[in-house]
Amino acid sequence: MTGLQFTAAILNALAWPAAVVVAVWLLRPELAGAFHRMQSLEFPGGKATFGTLLQYEDRIAAAAKDAGSPDDGAIVRREETEFSVLEALAEAAPRQAIIDAWGLLEYQLNMASDRVAPDQPHGWPQVAHNLEALEKWPILYPAVLELRRLRDYTVRSNQPPSSADAARYVSVAQDLVTALRTSVISQPRDGSGGGE
Repeated sequence: MTGLQFTAAILNALAWPAAVVVAVWLLRPELAGAFHRMQSLEFPGGKATFGTLLQYEDRIAAAAKDAGSPDDGAIVRREETEFSVLEALAEAAPRQAIIDAWGLLEYQLNMASDRVAPDQPHGWPQVAHNLEALEKWPILYPAVLELRRLRDYTVRSNQPPSSADAARYVSVAQDLVTALRTSVISQPRDGSGGGE
């Protein structure tokens, strides 16, 4: 084997691995989006679950159920007709549905903060600090952070979310708003100002 044949054999052996590495590097945002949207992956000998919102759905539902009377929860849930529009939007424009669902949730977080701690400035760190007075906030806070992270990812990503992911996001945001409103309704007012 000559030096030229040896070099050709080495290059031929390295061509496929190099092509795979280059393809993965060029497609990393799309691959990250695909893994982010993936609910589960089964392989011989195991299974991995990736659904990040699944862990919050039951906790939020339990928080809404525990925070007040069942009638309060039903009343609050019926008032949330604004989310029905987003449920329809999730099918047609999933990215916009996620962004709008976050906007509604952020508005409700500000409203709850105003009720719990009147005359305090808005803005994420202050609102989160004000809502620490709610009994259910330790349960709700991780879900709010995850929804915020997913909204930020959706805004920055080149890949639109799937309709199913957008529908799940809207559903979790609605449940979170229900739990938040129910917690605020059951929270005793300190009489320090602000009112409805």
